[in-house]
This record gives sequence, structure tokens and C-alpha cells, in this order.
Amino acid sequence: MRNLFVTGTDTGVGKTLIAASLAAYLSVKRKLDVGVMKPFESGTETAGERSTGDAWTLREASGTPDEIGEINPYVFKAPLAPEAAARLEKRVIDMDFVTAVYERLTDRHDVVVVEGAGGILVPIWEGFFYADLILSWKTPVVVVSRLTLGTINHTLLTSSYLKSAGVKVLGVILNDTQDENDLASQTNPAMLEKYLDVPLLGVFPYMPGIIEKGVDRQRLAELFEKHINCEQIVNSL
Repeated sequence: MRNLFVTGTDTGVGKTLIAASLAAYLSVKRKLDVGVMKPFESGTETAGERSTGDAWTLREASGTPDEIGEINPYVFKAPLAPEAAARLEKRVIDMDFVTAVYERLTDRHDVVVVEGAGGILVPIWEGFFYADLILSWKTPVVVVSRLTLGTINHTLLTSSYLKSAGVKVLGVILNDTQDENDLASQTNPAMLEKYLDVPLLGVFPYMPGIIEKGVDRQRLAELFEKHINCEQIVNSL
């Protein structure tokens, strides 16, 4: 197995839900030793040894005993891009440190699921974007996109940019974030299958509050297995 990077077309598309479900699937259904990483998280408050942020959701979904400080090396209070959030807090991001943590996790686990923030051109530090991080780590990508109106443009642009940069895109998962059944939501999957040059891996169903209420690894794994072409992902690694 190789590692996987879960990115998105935008913020709020459900990357954490998909990354957590993927980690749960690989752990529960495939019986792999799964590590997780959220290198940078913004807009969250730590509270002692716990946080309500994405990194804790990933940790619980994967079942890993790794310390949260390894899973999430940088956490910022402001809900901003890492570069902006770090500057606001007068902190400097050390990419060598982040990469060293990633490599330790890689050595420790069968596979590591890494979740980004926002989209691929969100700046981590001056002149260094998530796309650059993905390329430097040579990590194949799963793109998460909305099901609703506007997703065709955002999805095609994201996939095209990643491929032009030399990143391996395993496929796209559409996430039903709004439980809409309008014409766009009905026709978008077929339109994307027509124009994407990577697989459309499936449509993840509308599941409000499923990870906010506490992580059920078994349920997440079953949902991922039912709605997503898991074999396509595993066989592409």
C-alpha cells in the first residue's frame, strides 16, 4: 500500500468525512494498520488533550494510537489558509519538520491517509501551496467535490491542474452535502463521467452530523464500502 492524500475542490465539501470514512474502511474492512495526518488545521481550539477538530475525527476513525501532535503538527485558531493563520499568530511553518513527521508516520503504518485544507492552491507558506506539498510527498490523490451546481467547473479544474503538475489522481468522490435533488445534482455525475479523465469513484450520501455526534468506525466503513468504488482506489495504489 501507498499513502493517500484527500483534497477537495473547495472548503466545506466534506473532506474530513470522506478521509475519515476512507481511513475507517481501510482499517475495519481491509484490516490494515492505518495512520492519518492533518498537517495543518485552522479554525479550531485545543482543550487539554482533546480537540473538536478534524484531526481528532481522523484519529478516531482510523483507530490509530498516534499522538495528536503527530497527526496535526500545526493548529491555528483563525479559520484561514495556513500562511495567513501562521502570520497572524507570528509563527513560522517549518516544512522540513512537517515532512519528517509524515515520514515517521509512513514508516509506522501500512498506509497513511492525509487530509488537506480547502483546495489545492491554498497557500501553506509563501509561494508553497497544497499542490506543492502533494507533489513533494509523491502522494496519489482522491478529490472530494460537491454534488450540487458549480461542481463541474471546480472538479475539472482541480483534476486538470493536479495532473498537469504530475500528481496521480485516483479519482473523484462527489459528496452530497445538502440533500438536494435538483437538476444539477441529478445530472452532474453523468456529466463528470463524460469529461473527467480520471474515475468518478461514487457519490457519498447525505449524512448530516454523522461525525459531529461521535465517530462510529464500523458505520463509516460500511458507508464507504457501499457507495464508493473501493477496489478502484486500492487497485490504483
